[in-house]
Amino acid sequence: MKQKYAISKDEKTGDLSIQEYAELSKDMFSLVCEESYKKDRIEKAIDEGRNALINTLRTPNLYPISDYIEKIADTITDFYQAKGGQNGPIELVFDDIELFRREEESASEEEEGSVKIDDLLDDDSAEEDSSKKKEE
Repeated sequence: MKQKYAISKDEKTGDLSIQEYAELSKDMFSLVCEESYKKDRIEKAIDEGRNALINTLRTPNLYPISDYIEKIADTITDFYQAKGGQNGPIELVFDDIELFRREEESASEEEEGSVKIDDLLDDDSAEEDSSKKKEE
């Protein structure tokens, strides 16, 4: 499933708006949620750091997963710190399938490098046997 976030800033007030869309069918998105934030609150959170901004952006209605909210926070930081000012909304599109593929690749890499429990138990047994022989 794809999700789209439209991030816009009011030209007059500087207030931020985030609209979350979900893909219903191929390339057809439906608005799920819209949150608005005061300019001062966003600027203060940006000054306090990425985690503060993430905590400010997340609400009971808008609570993207970590990978998505981190990208959204970085985009908003750039949006507010741009010298020339950003014209129009920014759209971020995320595809859950890509996220799952990355997680599968990461998991398979971890499995290749991990030590099997049976191997550890076999090593411990061999050490105990050699210790007993030395004692005799």
